[in-house]
Amino acid sequence: MRLGFFVNTWIFGNRPMAEVIERVAALGYDGLEVVGEPKLFPAEKFAPMIIDKDMRVTSICGMHPGPEPGDLRYLGHKDAKERQSAIDYVKACVDMAMSYGAPGVLVVAGQVGDPSYSVSKAEDWKWSVDSLQKAGDYARANQVYLTIEPVNRYEVGLVYSVADALRMAREVGNPYVVIMGDTFHMQIEESDGIANAIRRAGGQMFRHLHVADNTREAPGKGTMPWREIIRALHDIQFKGGVSLEPLPKGASPYDARDGLIPKEALDSQLAHGLKFLRMLDELVEGMLAQ
Repeated sequence: MRLGFFVNTWIFGNRPMAEVIERVAALGYDGLEVVGEPKLFPAEKFAPMIIDKDMRVTSICGMHPGPEPGDLRYLGHKDAKERQSAIDYVKACVDMAMSYGAPGVLVVAGQVGDPSYSVSKAEDWKWSVDSLQKAGDYARANQVYLTIEPVNRYEVGLVYSVADALRMAREVGNPYVVIMGDTFHMQIEESDGIANAIRRAGGQMFRHLHVADNTREAPGKGTMPWREIIRALHDIQFKGGVSLEPLPKGASPYDARDGLIPKEALDSQLAHGLKFLRMLDELVEGMLAQ
């Protein structure tokens, strides 16, 4: 089993998509995770460029909230119109995934950067499950997975950990509503370690992974136990993609979203992370073959 390594395009911010495709291809990645903005990144324009570079799209990265003021995309909102708007957004991302040939769409059961509730945790959770059931029906009909991303408790209000995501997915009760992880958030929330959380979830439920080191730099620049993490993915016969989201030291997600990270700094991080993870993947694969 060889892992596929991808780059999440949000870290390039407002850089032109054609430039992003060229840069990622030049670094030798398997492909991209494309930001879930169907109007900004139409597949009819960009999918041929990606295919031409012998790359593929592993996921559509749902953005909760959206870039415009008032575009909440909150699946657990108390207002039925807001929930329907969020469901419609997820459905549009499913359509986007199909257009790109991507197997999954990332969803967040909350709003990144705002850990408050519209009513309470219990009420918002109930509405999130209901919304994911509705969006999940559409995803299942089109054979696209919705991967619930846990985000640490300081940034969202509902799903912090793999255990939270598993509970929500099981309450939804749809085989196309599954979960994913993000090593930066997992280092905060998984008390018995990232590798153990991956194994607990198992290969049927754990379908996607975002990676950055403990400092949010590229894998191999910090202290995370990467060999254990890669081994855990092999142990569950991981079927998803590994998407890198590194930020150079001193940079913030807001710098990235605004396209303020210099090309040389970001590409250097991406090159380092890919070389490091591929080396570990080959090492683990070799050990398991003995």
